[in-house]
Amino acid sequence: MKNQEKTNGPSYFFPSKISEGGRKRIQQKVEDTKNIDFEERAREFRRFADKFSMLATDTDACGNLRMAVAYSILSDLIAQGWKIDFNDFGITVESASFSPLEGETVDHAKKRIRAGLEIASNRQLGEASVQDFMKRMERERPFEGKKVSILSLIDNGADLASALQQAQNSQTREGRMDALGKIVRPVLQECSTDARCEYTGFKLQDIWRYFRYTWSLEYNPLPGRTQRFLLRNGARKNHPVIGIAMLASPTANLGSRDRWIGWQVDALSEKIMAGEYEAARVGKRLLIALENAINDIRHDDLITDDEIVHPTFDTLIRLERGAAEGAAQRKRDLSSTEDNEPIDIRGYKKEEIGDDGWRRLSETGLFRKKRAEQLAPLLKAVQTLVQLGIRKEPAAATYLAFTDKNGQSAIRVALNEIKKRHLATEVADLAVCGAIAPYNTLLGGKLVALAMASREARKLYGKRYSNQVSEIASQIAGRSIVRSSDLKLITTTSLYGVGSNQYSSLALRRERFERLSADVVWKKLESGTGVSITHLSEQTVTLMRQLGTAVYGRRRINSVFGEGSSPRMRQIREGLNLLGINDDSLLKQSHGRKVYGCELYKDAKDDMLGFGARSKRRTSSTLRSISNCWIERWLSPRIDKPGILDATKNLGPHSISESLKLRAVKGGLAAQPSPDGEATRSNTLSINDNSSAVSISSPALKDAATASKT
Repeated sequence: MKNQEKTNGPSYFFPSKISEGGRKRIQQKVEDTKNIDFEERAREFRRFADKFSMLATDTDACGNLRMAVAYSILSDLIAQGWKIDFNDFGITVESASFSPLEGETVDHAKKRIRAGLEIASNRQLGEASVQDFMKRMERERPFEGKKVSILSLIDNGADLASALQQAQNSQTREGRMDALGKIVRPVLQECSTDARCEYTGFKLQDIWRYFRYTWSLEYNPLPGRTQRFLLRNGARKNHPVIGIAMLASPTANLGSRDRWIGWQVDALSEKIMAGEYEAARVGKRLLIALENAINDIRHDDLITDDEIVHPTFDTLIRLERGAAEGAAQRKRDLSSTEDNEPIDIRGYKKEEIGDDGWRRLSETGLFRKKRAEQLAPLLKAVQTLVQLGIRKEPAAATYLAFTDKNGQSAIRVALNEIKKRHLATEVADLAVCGAIAPYNTLLGGKLVALAMASREARKLYGKRYSNQVSEIASQIAGRSIVRSSDLKLITTTSLYGVGSNQYSSLALRRERFERLSADVVWKKLESGTGVSITHLSEQTVTLMRQLGTAVYGRRRINSVFGEGSSPRMRQIREGLNLLGINDDSLLKQSHGRKVYGCELYKDAKDDMLGFGARSKRRTSSTLRSISNCWIERWLSPRIDKPGILDATKNLGPHSISESLKLRAVKGGLAAQPSPDGEATRSNTLSINDNSSAVSISSPALKDAATASKT
């Protein structure tokens, strides 16, 4: 089959902690719904999840919640295009294809994937709280002598297309570039907590949230650092929004990124053999990284200062014992009802915590355990490198370490410490990035992605996080630790694993555009693989949380930095374990996500590694220069393509508003129960406000609504 990726085939969905009768009931539902439309099938499983969730309030909470979670998981998988079937041995599940199927184009494959993703986001749009927010944002209100709403910040496609057409008719290339530069003048704006729009009075974070709901992915807050941005057009009335972006804490383990940067043993070895790094310099840097890491771990309540310098076998045994004692203490902390001692940083203002406070927090079970666990491999690594002669003959010892099993382990530990020191504060993930209509037809998504590598974005990041105390590092050190806030790298993953996207061939180089201070290149890395949780809805996660509370009598998954992977991922793993599913088969997608990385200045990667000479030119390109290059490289050719300006004319405030309304209606219908417990489809397509009904009046949207019924 052409262009179809290889898969491992179906796996079994066997929730062993559900009774045999319960599993047979679920299998019967799989059989009964096998031949119905996938959206209706997903809704059917969702209704049963809701039914068992309601029963859990009356009797057998654990049993009914397990059934609810199982039905909810299957509903999510069906909605995402997974194949759900059965045979003599039970229910089988197979992840959806993210490559074009036989006879399917790339565009059709993307639409299929998008349709599955939108089921959860449409359901979210249909929620009462979200609808209240959307109506509040769209309702006109007076501001500085004029009536405004969120729609005031969406550009009029017809007016924009007209202006672009005039620029298109310029007699000379210089005249066209000058005219286009007067039509699009990007301004990057951080959505800080209390900042408001000067043209509407809306909070910038509310503006960002409204436009985030236009995405096909369900909107869920992310843990860790998050910084939201609006890219606005300073050349147009009210500075309409071109696109939105969000920088977030990077994924801890992303193999393609780590290989690209050089945080892996093989990658480092290749650079030494290629002559890019001197072995002696590498060896010294590795040893310094290990010693710095040891100095940043409080140890006085675990081992002596002499043992830090000369660790013995008994030292390592006592550290293992300390880790076990910390784990037991953490369990007691979470089950205790006393508030005499702190168990985590929630509720504290970091800027008000002195070294005494960080010391107390380092004594909590969680961080006593972490300190002991981290010290042991660090001490062993230093001991190994010293025995290989790293202090006297660093070059020879480094080469020897690469050929020795223990030496390789020591190098790996040292590289991990270099990674930890730089990853959290000098690398960010571009978690949200895209254009808002009508700029989406004009390749505005590329402009947003380029803007996030600008000097302005880097300065806003540095201003936001400069002098900010590192929570985890400070609790491990028992004193205040401040890390660098100099953003050097950005990584991202494409939503679709198929076809081109806004990062494809996204490169501006100084050799062509002399106005740039540095290249702006989004480089495609190796495709990412592994587990994913984007296909499991917030409803499923909520049910898993309720199940965990019912089983253990308390909530065990906490949003505390330092406990491991994201709370959402840990909650999902716990929920699966409580069903009796102890592998990652339900978290593995059949596609490899496309991963991209961008250095914000030349040799930024090498600066973080520290094995080569420090970069002499660390300046990023300005947003203005990037914008001018984008106009020349993409916007000018784009408006010459047939149909682009006509498509732009049809987009604007009402196209976005009505599209969101239609999606909310579809999402609301999916969850709307009839008196007999079955879902019903309303014949009226309107969303009622307190004062009036906002009807879906667009003929195109009416046609789409009709199509959604068939």
